[in-house]
Amino acid sequence: MPEPSVATLAIATALAAFVTGFLRGSVGGGIGLALTPVLSLVLPAQSALGLTGFMLNLADPIILRYYWRQWDARQLRLILPTALAGILIGVWLIAGMPDNRLRKVIGAVALVLGLLQLLFMRARMPVAHHWGVGSGVGALTGIASAVANSGGVIMGPYLAVLGLSNAAVVATGAGALFTSNCLKVVSYWSIGFLTWRMVWLSLLASPLLYLGSRLGWRLNAYLPRRWFALALIAISLAGSIKLLLG
Repeated sequence: MPEPSVATLAIATALAAFVTGFLRGSVGGGIGLALTPVLSLVLPAQSALGLTGFMLNLADPIILRYYWRQWDARQLRLILPTALAGILIGVWLIAGMPDNRLRKVIGAVALVLGLLQLLFMRARMPVAHHWGVGSGVGALTGIASAVANSGGVIMGPYLAVLGLSNAAVVATGAGALFTSNCLKVVSYWSIGFLTWRMVWLSLLASPLLYLGSRLGWRLNAYLPRRWFALALIAISLAGSIKLLLG
């Protein structure tokens, strides 16, 4: 894997820390959808995945503290087991993939997920409460999380159409992704997507992560979720198209 310069990686880490904290605290999802394609423009695709994945792992305990016990326990039981399986499948798919091909894969996945989120927002399709639906969402969440750090794009609309509150959507998503993100980070480390340099820089940037998380938590009840989501999708689509065009 090509190694980015320390300066480039430090700037990217600082940006990732604040944006991850803010989005995790405010809307719960869309972090990987917006960040991964953008970071892949300046970092090797493997580094972009590893950095975003580790930053999400650092953010989850902070968010769980703010939204403690506001999650939907039934959805957690349905989503978490299959999300773990999806993580393993996704990591297996991208392990050893050359940088140029991985950029194309990230771009394609982000493009498809961004367009799907637009469809979900427009159609507002009803979601069945059968256990199989939640389990299927969990598996797709795990795969999307491993391939493009975009599991929240699958899970967020699903939880929202169940009628959960803003806080419950964020809390349930964070609870489901916390364990699966731990597995993902270990998997990224095992295939060389995460390095000690990235870990130390992420830890040094953790105050920015905390600041973004607290700001997002404060604004959770007031943000116009629809317009905010549209802005994130626009960023994702622009970044994904750039990756696909090379």
